[in-house]
Amino acid sequence: MDFRKNIITGFAFATLSLNAFAAEMNAGTIHFTGEIIEPSCTIQGTDGSDSTIPLGTYPKSQFTAVGVETTLMPFAITLANCPLRSDGLPAVQLTFNGPTTLTKTNTLLDVSKITTTGEIAATGVGVAVSPAGKNDQFITMDGAEGQVYIELATKSSDTIKADFNARYKSFATTVTAGPADADMTVNILYR
Repeated sequence: MDFRKNIITGFAFATLSLNAFAAEMNAGTIHFTGEIIEPSCTIQGTDGSDSTIPLGTYPKSQFTAVGVETTLMPFAITLANCPLRSDGLPAVQLTFNGPTTLTKTNTLLDVSKITTTGEIAATGVGVAVSPAGKNDQFITMDGAEGQVYIELATKSSDTIKADFNARYKSFATTVTAGPADADMTVNILYR
C-alpha cells in the first residue's frame, strides 16, 4: 500500500509542478514592431539634385606656401521627402566621394576643367570641404561613414539640411593657373 500511496502522491506532485511550469511558460507575449522603408530622401540642389558652388577667382600668387586657403564659401545640402524620425531611424548619414589622386590626400578634391574647354587645369591646389563651424575638420572624400548626420524631421512637409564651407587649399609650394573645378558625390545612408 505504501508503494501505491507513493505513486499517487508522486503523480499528484508532478501534475501540480507541470501546471505551475505551464503557467510560467505562458506568462506573456513579446510583440516586435517596426517598419521597412524605401529610401526616399532627395537632394534639393540648384539644378535638380545637383548644385554648383562658385568658389571665386584667385591669383596664383596668393598661394605662397603649402596649406594656404581661400575665403570660405558657405553652402548647404538640403534633403526633402525623407522618412519621419523614429526610434529606429533618428537621422540619416551623408558620405562623400570624389577624385583625390592628384592631391594625394582624401581631404582635398582634385581640380580639373569641368566648365571650360581648351585650357589645362590648375595644379597645386584642391578643394577642401568642412562642416560649418568646424573649419579645421575636413570632410574625407573616400566614402567614410560617421562624418555627417542629419536629424530627420517630425513633419513630412519639412526639409532637413547640413551646412558646409568649401575653399581652395594649396597642397604644393608651386600653384599653376588654370580652371579649378571639382566634383563631389554625396550619398545618403539610412542606418
